[in-house]
Amino acid sequence: MALLFLNNKKAVHAMTEKELKKMNRYQLLELLIAQTERGDRLETALEEANCLLAAQEIKLESLGSIAEASLELSGVFQAAQKAADIYVNAAKKRAEAIEEVARIQANEIIAQAKAEARRIKDEE
Repeated sequence: MALLFLNNKKAVHAMTEKELKKMNRYQLLELLIAQTERGDRLETALEEANCLLAAQEIKLESLGSIAEASLELSGVFQAAQKAADIYVNAAKKRAEAIEEVARIQANEIIAQAKAEARRIKDEE
């Protein structure tokens, strides 16, 4: 069975059990220290990667919240636009009605003025 070990923090070396048994205690201790350091570095790298991942997830959640807020605002703006359109249409209809009443009154005034003018002319 071959085992992988880091040698001097650089190269990975495949060692068999036979090779491990030939090593003295000092060499085995060095190997153990190197592997422990490697494990510590890997744990640190993993923690950093997890922190970065958490930060990215927070950003994505924030973007999701912004997108949801944008959609909600869009709905609010659509409702406001619809209300404004209804108001403008009602105002136009009211203005048309007022204009029609004014036209009728103007025609009545003109008719009265013409009748008065004829009466005065007939009196002369």
